This record gives sequence, structure tokens and C-alpha cells, in this order.
Amino acid sequence: MKFLLNTLCFLLCIQLCYAQQDFSDKTYFLIDSLNHFELSGDDSILVLSKIESYHQATEDTNRLAILVELVEECWNDDVWPRYNSVVLSQATDALNKIDNQKLRNKYLHYQGVAYANQGYLHDIQSDFDIAEQHYLKALKAFEESDDEKGQGKMLYAIALINEERGRVQVAIDYFNKSLRLAEASGDSTGLTHLSMSLGDIHSSLSNKEEAMDHYKRALQLAKGTGDKRLEGFASTTLATMYLYQEDYEQARELSLKGIQLLDEAKAGADKINGLDVLGRIAAKQGQLDSAEMYFTEIIRLAENANRPQDLVQGLYSLAQNDLKRGDFTKAEKNAKEAYRITKELDLKYKLSDAAGLLAEIYTQTNKYKEANKYLLEFNNLKDTLRNENLKNQALKQSIEYEYEKQKAVDEAEHEAQLAIAAARESRQNIIIWAVAAILVLISIALVLNFFRLRTIRKQKEELDEAYHQLELSKNDKILASNLKALQAQMNPHFIFNALNSIQTLVLHGDVDSSYDYINKFAMLIRETLNASEQEFIPIEKEIESLETYLNLEKLRFREDFNYQIKAPNEVPDKYIPPMLIQPFIENALKHGLFHKETDRELDVKITISDTLTCVIEDNGIGRKASKKINQSRSASHKSYAISSIKKRLEMMQEKLKTTIGVNYEDLEENGQAVGTRVTIRIPIYDRSSN
Repeated sequence: MKFLLNTLCFLLCIQLCYAQQDFSDKTYFLIDSLNHFELSGDDSILVLSKIESYHQATEDTNRLAILVELVEECWNDDVWPRYNSVVLSQATDALNKIDNQKLRNKYLHYQGVAYANQGYLHDIQSDFDIAEQHYLKALKAFEESDDEKGQGKMLYAIALINEERGRVQVAIDYFNKSLRLAEASGDSTGLTHLSMSLGDIHSSLSNKEEAMDHYKRALQLAKGTGDKRLEGFASTTLATMYLYQEDYEQARELSLKGIQLLDEAKAGADKINGLDVLGRIAAKQGQLDSAEMYFTEIIRLAENANRPQDLVQGLYSLAQNDLKRGDFTKAEKNAKEAYRITKELDLKYKLSDAAGLLAEIYTQTNKYKEANKYLLEFNNLKDTLRNENLKNQALKQSIEYEYEKQKAVDEAEHEAQLAIAAARESRQNIIIWAVAAILVLISIALVLNFFRLRTIRKQKEELDEAYHQLELSKNDKILASNLKALQAQMNPHFIFNALNSIQTLVLHGDVDSSYDYINKFAMLIRETLNASEQEFIPIEKEIESLETYLNLEKLRFREDFNYQIKAPNEVPDKYIPPMLIQPFIENALKHGLFHKETDRELDVKITISDTLTCVIEDNGIGRKASKKINQSRSASHKSYAISSIKKRLEMMQEKLKTTIGVNYEDLEENGQAVGTRVTIRIPIYDRSSN
């Protein structure tokens, strides 16, 4: 019956084409070419009626309006993009020929709508770069035509993309701009979407009460729009919050209501959220067969709609369900597929979940090598995603405008006042078995390096005793200060980080690299010990030690850190006091670059004349931001190392009767911190002159 209806509709379309006798218009042939796709009866009737109206219209702007209606009402992703391309092409052609501003605004509107639809198509396929490019083009068109409603929608879409990619600060800025435009234009649909997004942000920060308030407001706004699709989506979103509160009755009721509305709106793919809630409820209540049915339907809908992120959610939930049933083979298959997709799309949050689930599956099946691999990746991803400071700052900015607006609404409508949400860190501690596994790995690494570490510990004990004796006797202040500097450089934090990085190479089977870095680590310790016993060392030796130290730090940061040391091609045979430069480099790494997620750069430039000048420049977060972050964490180590250097410089200055200079410079662009530059001037000692 469906086939006969489709055939009848297309025959009518073809007859209409011949009746019009205008084969130069490519929109006729778009109808014929749809025979290549499977259309529902509703889609066939929709296309036929809209194209018939299109050819009856006399004004070009009216024709474009009809095509836009077709695009908005058709949910077949094989069909509507074809007509959307026609809208974009015709609107752009018209803009190249028309000067009348009023008419240009109409075509700019249709051009903006077409670009927005193209962005949406790439957005649901997780092709975020191209999607954002189209959204920005649409935003430009709406701005030129003074279309505030269109601008608000594009700002919202761009905000969602940035939120998905972890650019929380950028997302919040766009959300705030969109919120103001939506209120100014009375856009209830836009306000609904924004309320849901603000709820998402609060939910991700575990501010559950604030998230619930935003989701409830979104549902109320959605009911006022008369948009069943929007109301259905808001219902299933609110259902998620009741699921977190273990109010399964409310969660189920809202999910079923939302799914019904989405079915009526023919928005099948948007049912995924509601199906996920129903599946999770069934799983928590031990109804694993029912849960599997819901999760399998999610996968089917996500595949048909080409929504990889929703597909990952379905696969992940199904794998968890399989694990509960003890079907490890099926659980492994689904978890691996979820891991593959998240890896391919670089979805770090979902990749972390998939890696953690695989680690749990392999642990339960006694495949410890595989479990180890995914556990390491899980922990690395957690470290990368743990930067709550940026989220807290973004949260405060997002609430600043929302609070003032909501306060006025509360006073007018006598509702409960909205409390200003405080940023709360809500990261779960690593589960016990993960900690145990990490301790086992560290133990293995320590055994592998036992003989080297035994020597290092012995030398460290001797250093501590020598330092104690020197402090008591006060026979040689310079040597005592060298030993104190050595203690600052050989802090347990640095030793642990170096060993942990070497351990990772060992576990990955990279024997050559691990052996190479073990040698470098031992060489750095040996060189540091030797330097502590000397008042002066060759400049060339100092540069070699810096290269070895940065090599080890490069191993820890991996591809997220690059450095270069620029020194004269021919280093003169002269001497400087030891261990003056390395603490400043460590300071740049720890307090400047560590808090930056990517593109860490460090430049060390050494010039030699009457004195040695060393310029250390990083592109980190700057001293002000670092001071705020570190004021309660590692301030004790920092003050100890820097104070030790200051004492050494004072003693050197007194002994050598010359000035040793250290100068800090904050680097800024457009008022924003972009790094720090430290300049150190050290006197050169020429033994041949004595």
C-alpha cells in the first residue's frame, strides 16, 4: 500500500512538471530525483503540495518562503537538504543583483536560514568545525538584516557546539548574548532552549537544584509555544533530573509523555533521551530485558538519523546492561564500538566513560593487561578534564545575568528566589580497585628501577647529613646554599613524575625509550649531586643539565609541550655558580604551563658576554592567575625554592662583589596574560685569569 501511494504521488509530480512545461527550473527535477529515496506517504504529499504552491507563486521571495516551509516540515535527511541548497543558491544569486535594502533583508533572511540548516546537518553528524562555519555565516546574514530572532538562534547553536567541545567560557559568552536577544524579541522557543542549556551546565557542575529549576522553567515555556517537538524534548530532559533523584515514577511519566509528543511531531530521533531514561529505570529495577530493548532502539534511531553521539550513548548503556547480565563478550563488543566512535570524534568526556567501562569489563574477565591499558587512558583523561577552575569561572559569568533577570521575575510572580549558585567541585574520587591497580603498576616500576633508586636514596641520605653538618659548622655558606638548592631540585614530586613517565613507557612495551630515559634520569641526578659539591661549574655542563631536565619534563607532558634552548654555537671555557637556572625553568613549567591544557611552549635563550644572560619565556597563564590557583596548593614548595635561590644570590653577590640580577616580566596581549618572561644575569668566572 505504501509503495502504491508513493508511486501515485510521484506520477502526479511528473504530470505537474510536464503541465508547467518549464524544464529549465531545476526544482522540477528535484522531485523526479527523489525516486532514488524511500519516502513516506506524508513526505510524498508534503513535497508535492509545496512544489505545486512553489510554481503557482509569482514572487521569488514567496517561492523561497514555500521552500523554507518544506525544509522545516520535512524530517527526511535525504530530502530536505536538497531543497535547502536551492534556497541558499537562489537567495545568494538574488543578493548579488539587488540593491533595495528592504528586499535585500528578505533574501538575507532566507540565506541565513539556509546556512543555519546546513550547519544543523553537520552538527548532528558531530562535524563541529564545518557546522560552526555555517552557523557563523548565518549569524552574519541575520545581523545584516537586523533579524534579532535569527541572531539569537545562531548564537545559541554556536554556544552548544562550544559547550560540546569543552570550551565552556566561550559557550557561556554566546549563551548570554543569545539570552538577551531572545528576551528582547520575545522568542519563547529561544528562551526554552536557553533554559535547557543553562540546566545542562548546572547539571554538569552537580548543581542539581539549580538545574531542576531551569528544566522546569523550560518545560513551562515550551508548553506556551504550542510546539510539540519542543515540549516533548523538554519533558524528557526534565525526566533525566528525576532519574538522578531516583524518583522513578515522575521520570517514567515525563519520559512517556515526551515520547508521545515527539511521535506526534514526527521527530523520532529526538525520542532518544526519553528512551535512555526508561532504559536506565528498567536496568536499576533489574528488568534487564526491557532495558536492552530501550537501548537497542536508541542505537537504531541514532544510526538512522546519523547521530554518532547518541549512538555512543546507546552502545555505552547497552554495554553496561550486558555487563550486569554477565554477557562479557557482548559487553566488550558494544563498549569497544563506543570507544572507537568517541576516539574518532575526539569526544573526551564520552571517551573517558568508554575507557573506564572497558577497564572494568577486562578486570572482571581477568584480562589484566587490557584492563591496565584502558585504566591508564581513563586516568589520563580524568586528569585532562579535571580543570574545574575554568568551569567555576564560566558558571559565575553565566549566572550573573540570569540571576538579575530571575530576581525581577520572582518579585513579580511571587515565586521562590533563585539562589546564586556557588561553584562546587564534584569530581568523584578514583574507585578503590583503580587506586590499587595504579599502586601495583608503580610498584612494578620501582622494582625495575630498584638498583638505580637504591644508589639515589643512599646519595640523598649522604646529602642530607652533609647539609646538616654544613649548617652546624657554617664553614662554607656557598656550599651549604648549593646543597639547599639541590634539595629543592630533587623534590619527591619531580622524582615521582619522572618515574611515573618512565613507567608508562615500560607498560607500553617501549623498552628502548624507557631504557634511554632511565639513563637520562640517573645522569641528571648524578650531575646535580656533582654540582652541589662545587662552587663553580663549566657553562657547557650547565646547558647539558638543562637539556636533560627538559627532556624528562617533555616525556611527562608528551606532545602538549615543546621547548627549545638557544645557546652560542661555541660556548667559552668559563664557569658559573651551579643550579641557578633550573629552578626558574621548573617554576615556569609548574606555575605557568601546567595549568594550560594545550600548546605549551617554553623558550630558553642564553647569551654570553661579560656576564651570562638567560631569558626564560613561557606562554602560560601568567603569574596573577597562577598565584590564585596555587595559593592553597604548592605554595610551600615554591616559597622554599625561591627563598633558597635568593639567599644564594645574596651570598654570591657579597662574595664576588658584583650584581646578580633577576627580573620578572608579565607578557600581555590586549590586556590578557599570555605568559611570563624571566631574565637572569649571572657573573662569569674565568679560572685562567687566576
